[in-house]
Amino acid sequence: MVGSLVLSLMVTGSARTLPRQKPQIASHPSGDSAALIAHGEYLANQVAMCVQCHSPRDDHGNILEAQKFHGAAMPVSGPHWNPEWALRAPNIAGLPGFTDDQVVALLTEGQMPGRQPPMRPMPPFRMARPDAEAVVAYLRSR
Repeated sequence: MVGSLVLSLMVTGSARTLPRQKPQIASHPSGDSAALIAHGEYLANQVAMCVQCHSPRDDHGNILEAQKFHGAAMPVSGPHWNPEWALRAPNIAGLPGFTDDQVVALLTEGQMPGRQPPMRPMPPFRMARPDAEAVVAYLRSR
């Protein structure tokens, strides 16, 4: 009986002392531009949710598919009036007026070199560079 208790404690105790493995981070598909664009589409629509603020909506609140990422009135308001809260999200379809390096910096560092930081509710993203490059590839394709 004591032996089985000691064995049980050794097994459960050893499970706690095993080193934790770091979670695997998926990188974007390399080489294939279609796969890169598809990864960027996934990130912009499902993860970073760029589509939610940068796309106009119909009277029922549905995103207008033909105008996705063409800029829109901000769908959410701040908790109180704040002059630092954007009233409108800019057009990012094709990324007019932005260089790839600027957008990658915005998505990886939270700010573009030589420009004012984006207004809230734009979050200060800290994407991995390959993910930011995929988002740029997707938005350039729009």
